[in-house]
Amino acid sequence: SGNEYYVVVQMDKRFTNNMQDLDNLPLPTYNGKTIFLKDIASINKGVGPVLIERKYQQRVIHITANATGRPLGDVANDLSNEFAKLKLPPGFYIDMSGEVAQQKGAFLSMFFALLLAIMLIYMIMASQFKSLLDPFIIMFSVPMGLIGVIWMLFLTNTTLSIESFMGVIMMIGIVVSNGILLVDYTNRLRGEGIELHEAVIRAGRTRLRPILMTSLATILGLIPMAIGFGTGSETNMPLARAVIGGLLVSTFLTLLLIPTLYTVFEEKFKRSIKQDEELK
Repeated sequence: SGNEYYVVVQMDKRFTNNMQDLDNLPLPTYNGKTIFLKDIASINKGVGPVLIERKYQQRVIHITANATGRPLGDVANDLSNEFAKLKLPPGFYIDMSGEVAQQKGAFLSMFFALLLAIMLIYMIMASQFKSLLDPFIIMFSVPMGLIGVIWMLFLTNTTLSIESFMGVIMMIGIVVSNGILLVDYTNRLRGEGIELHEAVIRAGRTRLRPILMTSLATILGLIPMAIGFGTGSETNMPLARAVIGGLLVSTFLTLLLIPTLYTVFEEKFKRSIKQDEELK
């Protein structure tokens, strides 16, 4: 049935009342005779572990605790610093597991997901733009968003958690889309024969409204979640705050940085942009 029952087997109390009872414990020998325990051993009182646990054939002692009032990462860092000051005997070491190990593994997974998302976005844009330069310019909007995330988490006293990391990945997709609107429309204008500086200025004016509408709609929609309305909303607060902070900073910096970088790279690596046949 899957139930576990703990069974404890022990001698009757009348045989374990004093030390002499253990001395007179009979032991059979290989030749069929019987001797007492006191003939081959001496029994003394001492202190020993009630339970011995092993992992990978090594003895392990588990010390458990819960973090309250402070982030788990801060508590783990303080413990690591204190453990480093201890002088352990040879063969002994301290390893933090449980939620701390799970948190480290989750952060590594999220960091790998972040790198994979950036790489996939770049590959998709490179195939759509048929250029390696335009996606490279657009990807400069990602660090601008990260600056906003850091500032928002700092101002709201929010820790960098799994939820906020998910917000960073979510924010990258929105930030990159704003850069795509600028660069794609600039290329279209240049394909029509418009001069570089004029195309950049006209693209910024034309795409200003769609970029602001996209960013503001996302920010306003996430404000209730960032404030923490409703039961259990604390779980999603870091995600919403990370997205809002990233969009607030990246939206305005993207409108200035992306056209500037586009102009600099185009003047340095001059190229002729032809309009696609399907767009003519």
